[in-house]
Amino acid sequence: MSVARNRKAGFDVAIQDTWEAGLMLTGDEIKSIRAGRVQLIGGYVRILNEGPVVLGIHLSLAKNPDRVRKLLLSKKEIEKLDSALRVKGKIAVPLDIHYKHGWAKLTIGIGVGRKAHDKRELLKKRDLDRQLSRQ
Repeated sequence: MSVARNRKAGFDVAIQDTWEAGLMLTGDEIKSIRAGRVQLIGGYVRILNEGPVVLGIHLSLAKNPDRVRKLLLSKKEIEKLDSALRVKGKIAVPLDIHYKHGWAKLTIGIGVGRKAHDKRELLKKRDLDRQLSRQ
């Protein structure tokens, strides 16, 4: 069950691969997620000195709603993620937050950012598919 979903990410980024990571959170951040007060739009994932982190997500009920949150991945997964992000043009964005066995998990999408003309083509294709499904 998804708590929060970043619907804009699929439009702005051509997602090629997905990953699931744990989040290092505090008590008030968990309360914010349980209340559904999460905004993922504008978030992104980076590899810093302390490991993979997610930036730009907003948990409104937390004391520090915009802080950098560490992602919990294995060493092998961190190396794969780092090598994927080193390719020119690749970015990682949070797609959704959900619960798995009682733990909050973040789904990360890795892909290439779309240009404006690609977005227009995607909208045309969606409209055409919608019209065909109606008939």
